[in-house]
Amino acid sequence: MAKAAVERKKGAPPNLDRILSAASRLFTTKGFNGTSTRDIAAGAGVSLGNIYNYFSTKEEIFVSLLARREKEYFDPGQPLIKALTSTAFPDNIENLGFASRETVEKFSDYILLIYVDVVEFEARHVNKMFARMRQGYAAALKASPAGKGRIAPDIDPAGALMMVTWNYFNYFIMEKLFKVKGHYGLADAEAVKLFARVFKRGILA
Repeated sequence: MAKAAVERKKGAPPNLDRILSAASRLFTTKGFNGTSTRDIAAGAGVSLGNIYNYFSTKEEIFVSLLARREKEYFDPGQPLIKALTSTAFPDNIENLGFASRETVEKFSDYILLIYVDVVEFEARHVNKMFARMRQGYAAALKASPAGKGRIAPDIDPAGALMMVTWNYFNYFIMEKLFKVKGHYGLADAEAVKLFARVFKRGILA
């Protein structure tokens, strides 16, 4: 069996993978409006006509790329999803911190694509994903095992879980994507522990 046929049996056609990979590189460095369909074809090593075998417009490429990365991001085997469902909140706060670091490193291109959508499309494509966020965190709480830590009765668990996770995310976006190393004056592990201590016990003596 020819190599191309084997690749098609395993997953997406190889040309489609090359097109989306090239589009990701270009959109995250030149922006959507700064990238032409011809640029993507050249980056993928395919003809312009080959792109139109898969996509009618450049925006369709962008939307398909976001959808693919979103699906990968929410795969149960990914670090943050595993941390959310394999250990209990709030016992797992430090695990959420380290999983957030790994996720930001692994999905830096996806996060940059989200920024592109916010800047150039007014978040038209990612808005629905973020609107469903609370339901996702609430489902993660239900799927996780019982823990030892108790959440105060006046605290909404899903809201608290979102707050903890997104504070870690913002910290590592600054560290890894914005390249502001040590912006808390701490190493990563120390910052993760500080966040956990503040969330679990507050800042008062």
